[in-house]
Amino acid sequence: MTAVMMKKNLGSADATRAMSPNIWGGCPIEAIRNGRINGVVFEDDFTKGGLITSPTTSAALVGANYSGFGDTGSTITYSDELGGGIKLLSDGTDNDATQLYSLTHAFQAGLTKGQLWFEARIKPSNITSTGLGWFVGLAESTAKTSAVVLTDTASALADLNLLGFHSLDTDTGDVKPCYKANGVTAVDLETVADAAAAATYLKLGFKKDRSGLITFFINNLAQATTYQVLEDAPVLDTAFPCDVTMAPCLSLAVGALTGSQTVIMSGWRCVQVF
Repeated sequence: MTAVMMKKNLGSADATRAMSPNIWGGCPIEAIRNGRINGVVFEDDFTKGGLITSPTTSAALVGANYSGFGDTGSTITYSDELGGGIKLLSDGTDNDATQLYSLTHAFQAGLTKGQLWFEARIKPSNITSTGLGWFVGLAESTAKTSAVVLTDTASALADLNLLGFHSLDTDTGDVKPCYKANGVTAVDLETVADAAAAATYLKLGFKKDRSGLITFFINNLAQATTYQVLEDAPVLDTAFPCDVTMAPCLSLAVGALTGSQTVIMSGWRCVQVF
C-alpha cells in the first residue's frame, strides 16, 4: 500500500558530508552503541583502504568488511579527495558492472523489525544518456553479477529484494526512490527530475518510523511520495521486501556510451532498532 504525503522539511537542501538532520534527528545511535537500546549501527567514511581489483565472481574483498563484483577492467579504490571516499570504476564496455556491498546483512525493512534509517553520499561521473546506471540502498545477499543488482537492459533493477534509489542509464539525472520484492515487479515510487548532476555529490536516504511509514530524502529534503509498510495482520505485504535480511549496497552499470564510468561514495550509514 502506498501513501502520497507532502512532508514539512526542516532546514535547506544540503549535499555536504554532514548527516542530514531530517533523517538522523532522533535516531538513537549512541544508545544502541552503549547497549541501552537493542539495534545495529553500520557506518563507513572510507578513510581506510586501498586499490582492489574487483573479483569477477561475487566474493569477499580482502581486508575489508565488504564483498564485491566487477566485470573485466573494474576496480574499487580510494577517491583521492579531501575527507576520503571510495571509487567504483567500470571500463567502457556496454553492460559492464561494478558492485560493492556490506557483509553486515543485518537489516529488515518490515514494520515489526523496528525503526530504520539509511543514507549514502554518492557522485556519479556523468548523467549523459546511456552513460551509466546505478543503485544505492539495501539489497539481499544474492550473489552479484553483471546483471544483479542492475540488469543488462538499461540498468533496470534485477529480480531480488531491494530498497533504495536508482537511476537508469537513460535517465539523464533523474533519481527514483524504489523497492522490489523477489519475484514481484519493481516499484519506482516517484521520479525526481534532475536530482543528480555529473561529477556532483548528492545524499540519498530514507527512514522508517514506528508505524512503518517510509519517507525518502534527497539532500536532506523529504520527497513527495512515502510508503506504508504492512507486515502485521491481517496481511503480509508480499509486494515489499518485509522479512528479508539486507545489507548496504552500491552498484553501477555502464551504458553504451564509450569510456569508463565511476561512482564515488564519501560515506554511508544504516541504523535499525530491533
